[in-house]
Amino acid sequence: MKRFLIISAAAACLLAACAKTRTTSSSDATKRHFDAWVHVQKQKHPEYLWEQTELGSWLLEDETGTGDMVGEFEDSLYLLVNYTYYDLEGNVTNTTSKLVSQQVGEYDETAYYGPGVWYAKGVYAGFEEILKGMRDGGRRKFAVPAWLETFNRFDSAEQYLAQSSDSYGSSAVCDIELVEHFPYIVRWGVDSVGRYLARNYSQRYGGSADRAKADSAGTYGFYYIQEKAPADTVTLKDTTVYINYIGRLLNGRVFDTTIRDTAIFYGLSRTATYAPVSITYDSEGKEVTMGGDNNSVVSGFSLTLSRMKAYEKGTGIFISGLGYGYRGSGTKIPPYAPLRFDVEIVDNPN
Repeated sequence: MKRFLIISAAAACLLAACAKTRTTSSSDATKRHFDAWVHVQKQKHPEYLWEQTELGSWLLEDETGTGDMVGEFEDSLYLLVNYTYYDLEGNVTNTTSKLVSQQVGEYDETAYYGPGVWYAKGVYAGFEEILKGMRDGGRRKFAVPAWLETFNRFDSAEQYLAQSSDSYGSSAVCDIELVEHFPYIVRWGVDSVGRYLARNYSQRYGGSADRAKADSAGTYGFYYIQEKAPADTVTLKDTTVYINYIGRLLNGRVFDTTIRDTAIFYGLSRTATYAPVSITYDSEGKEVTMGGDNNSVVSGFSLTLSRMKAYEKGTGIFISGLGYGYRGSGTKIPPYAPLRFDVEIVDNPN
């Protein structure tokens, strides 16, 4: 029995050594592949900078911006960026650019294209290294190895490479434009809505974003504008009404509507049924549900409806915290997007 245990222990050590060798071999193979790609591309693209970073990415192009510089990544820091990702064969794998999507035949008429918001501490280690030191308005193109596409943080390039290769992404070339960076996403959302209101309702706010921001309709980050007066002043409670609505991003892009002509114009589904939808108010008139299945709606939409009376037409504009938050919704609504809903209470279509 003792001899069997010794042999088993030796076998276990051998298996452990083999497992370690396989992991190391896999990591080494990933590094060799990336290094070989760099060697070939240096010959093909001598115009690139080919400046290697401390952790092992390669800076290829660097256009200096004129705005504020990104410093340390604080808990409250956010980045507004445009980007295009390529695999090492040069294929586009992801982009915020409408033009690039059209060029590669991947354009989706219903999708959002434009800058997106990143939470600074939620980016890959290799991206953090590149973004630090950039100025607003700047652009950097860089090649990032697979082992730096991790949310973990280590002290050295060797430690990144030594992590399990199973956690690696894929080495890539990234082209990033930093539109702006800012602290506190809620404040940025309110500022964005304020500027939007000042531009689009200048007669009401005199073109002043500060004046618009101060007009919050009882909830921070929510704004309501009456477009048409109601038929009476009775508060809607414990009742069901019907509405038409249009949901938009602040760039004007429509992502949802009950109106067929609007849906067709913005490239939404041509086969869906478009008709006024039922809205049911609770006994206090503060919470609403939509449709016969009593589906819940985002807070900003609910707040809009809670301020409306019979046959009123109004517009609710609100920050992402009252909408789809940091997740967004599909390809139509990006993370942290403020939203606008134009709503009209109409007759029962039945």
